[in-house]
Amino acid sequence: MKDLFQRIISQYSEESKKPLKNNQLAHFIKDELKNELKKIVNNDERYIVASSSGKGRWTATPWIAIFDIFITITAQEGFYPVFIFRDDMSGFYLTLNQGVTTIRQENKKETLNILKINAKKFRAQLGNISNNFSDLDIKLRNQETTKIGLSRDYEAGNIIAKFYSSTNLPSEDIFKQDISEILEIYKSLIFVHEEIETQEKDHENNNYQGDERKKYRQHKRIERNQTLIKKVKKAQGFICKACNLDFADKYGVLGKDFIEAHHLKPISQLTEEIVKLDAKKDFVVLCSNCHRMIHRTEDPSNLNAFKLLIKNQN
Repeated sequence: MKDLFQRIISQYSEESKKPLKNNQLAHFIKDELKNELKKIVNNDERYIVASSSGKGRWTATPWIAIFDIFITITAQEGFYPVFIFRDDMSGFYLTLNQGVTTIRQENKKETLNILKINAKKFRAQLGNISNNFSDLDIKLRNQETTKIGLSRDYEAGNIIAKFYSSTNLPSEDIFKQDISEILEIYKSLIFVHEEIETQEKDHENNNYQGDERKKYRQHKRIERNQTLIKKVKKAQGFICKACNLDFADKYGVLGKDFIEAHHLKPISQLTEEIVKLDAKKDFVVLCSNCHRMIHRTEDPSNLNAFKLLIKNQN
């Protein structure tokens, strides 16, 4: 990673004066840099690695990010670790930051305040942070030359970060250690954040303790991932697989294309690292009532037993 980062630092300022299309450095950031980080992360089932030097035109601050698929699959929303460069190439940060585009679209003039409030909330949820990362203010812009834009938003959205000076880059081993550490921090924040945000909504959560509680929270994250839900609905349709309810039949236009996705893998078998996400095999579409009730059974992964229970009740 060290040599790859050094190439960006030494070439970006000059290359960004040229057309972006078919530029070798742009391709390098999009492909080679991304692929090298993917090797270090080494978990394609859980994480997506994405990078950018701009779309249509060069960005002032190129970046490479790691997305937990249960939180986001895009830089536009959620929160995620990201390497992001200063516009003058004097250095770069490894920061746990927030997607800003969605917040900007929904809140416009309040974007900066919301990002700062969210960052403060996330830090409180993390509690004590290692000495390696801190809540330092990140500075991506040369105030005299850079137009106000996403860079300012990312400065406000920083949760924790570590800075690397272009004149004193650390060893390859240090970069790998830092990536491993921020991924562990990322996992911790995901768990704590989800726990706080949903503790009043999920009564079933109270039935689990310790590791089982973590697995339950992971299960719920899977079921709330909008990208996965869309795939499941497309593959399985909109009729409840347990009771055959079609919301469109009962509620008309209001119920059109409405259904919930239930992840069938038993909670006890979930691991932090490997999760099956096959829209046809690992999920089932259920109406809201059946989805709620199947979670109250001894084995929420057993659809046939749940259907038999419904049949016997009727």
